[in-house]
Amino acid sequence: MLSLRVKLTLYYLAILSAVLLLFGVAIYAYLSHSLLMTIDESLAYQVERIERSISFSMGAEPAEQGGEVQEELLPLSPHITQIIDDGGRVTDEMAVSANDHLPVRIEVLSQLAVGKTVFDTVKLSNGESLRVATRRTKDHEGSGTYFIRLGQSLQALSGARRQLLLVLGVAIPIALLLGSFGGLLLAHQALAPVDRITSAAEQIAKGDLTERVPAPAKMDEIGRLAATFNHMISRLQAAFERQKQFTSDASHELRTPLAVMRGDIEITLRRERTAEEYQRVLSSSLEEIVRLSRLIEDLLMLARADAGRVELRCEPLDLQALCQQMVEYIAPLAEQREQTLVYNAPEPAKTDDGEEDDLVIINADVQRIKQLLLNLLDNAIKYTEPQGSIALGLKVEAQTAVLTVTDTGRGIPAEDLPHIFERFFRRSAKTADRSASGFGLGLSIVKWIVDAHGGSITAQSEVGKGTTFTVRFPLFTA
Repeated sequence: MLSLRVKLTLYYLAILSAVLLLFGVAIYAYLSHSLLMTIDESLAYQVERIERSISFSMGAEPAEQGGEVQEELLPLSPHITQIIDDGGRVTDEMAVSANDHLPVRIEVLSQLAVGKTVFDTVKLSNGESLRVATRRTKDHEGSGTYFIRLGQSLQALSGARRQLLLVLGVAIPIALLLGSFGGLLLAHQALAPVDRITSAAEQIAKGDLTERVPAPAKMDEIGRLAATFNHMISRLQAAFERQKQFTSDASHELRTPLAVMRGDIEITLRRERTAEEYQRVLSSSLEEIVRLSRLIEDLLMLARADAGRVELRCEPLDLQALCQQMVEYIAPLAEQREQTLVYNAPEPAKTDDGEEDDLVIINADVQRIKQLLLNLLDNAIKYTEPQGSIALGLKVEAQTAVLTVTDTGRGIPAEDLPHIFERFFRRSAKTADRSASGFGLGLSIVKWIVDAHGGSITAQSEVGKGTTFTVRFPLFTA
């Protein structure tokens, strides 16, 4: 199979050949036509000059001659000169060779208009071609007409044509040869970056994700391709690293509760135990199974979300009523830790009728929004010390519903803040509550829910003072 370089060179040569061929044909046609027009103009001038000479010799008044025109014409010596009367008889004839003779066809000559010169190409018996100018004119008495014919050999014209064909026959192949070399060189230079990209792709296919294409000197089409390729590989490398880390973290999180259950069961089975001890072991195992089930459900949901297989059942949702409901639902958990949980409802807006309206409607999946609120509130309670406070706020800003979850916990260090939405990420040990339990998937799920609804989420935190999560959703418009 031909390489792309060869194909491009062949395409280039095909186009160049067509252009050169058209150019050669055009030059040949133009030169032939120009030379023939020059011969015709010179013959026409000489025919008119002979006509004036005959008229003057018969007593007619001499006419003015265009000297300037004569100087611009090509001086020619006619091969044959004939004077023919109305009956078709040649009354006077001069020829370069006695064997040269122009046949007379009076039926054709009689159809010519008086005072008009016509041109024709005639081939003699010896094979030579002549350009013939014929003019019908009146005699000085006006009683009859006669014909003047001049024949000019086209041998010089044929020679010029042959020389032109020879020049074109030599020049066009040379031009094609140089063009093929230049086309191959250009194709090589144009495709050299593609070769580098191919080499890099082969290295990447072998598992080396650190391979990159050298940065291009110019940001042209190939340069943009190389930059895009490098960016794609960087993202692919990051995705593989995240996948590797995700697999490692998931394995660790699954192994820990299994190890706890196995240890408890093995110790319990070493000797007979009381019913209370068996019940304690079974309760502990049940807690670990519940944690494993929750982890597997979260992992399954994130995997389906990554594959785009989680369908949202969006419908108009009153966010204000849902926030109130979720605060009431999770309040007992805050009371167990002696924390204060409050809900700051939005200020009612006045309608056109003057009535107050506290509805905040968004287009969302109610189950996913519940999951989002539960995860944020559960995180706030989990990472806030007893006697602390948590606040859920809701307001409307410029056709956007703004949710805020604020706590007075230990806060998140600045170095951890960019990573809190990553899977299996947990806060630094120096700030996290050691009694807090979890797998580090809650905020990853929250981020996916927000993105799936076309919203945004940000976090602001200060160590020792607390954390605020801000979620924005576009309001529903009918």
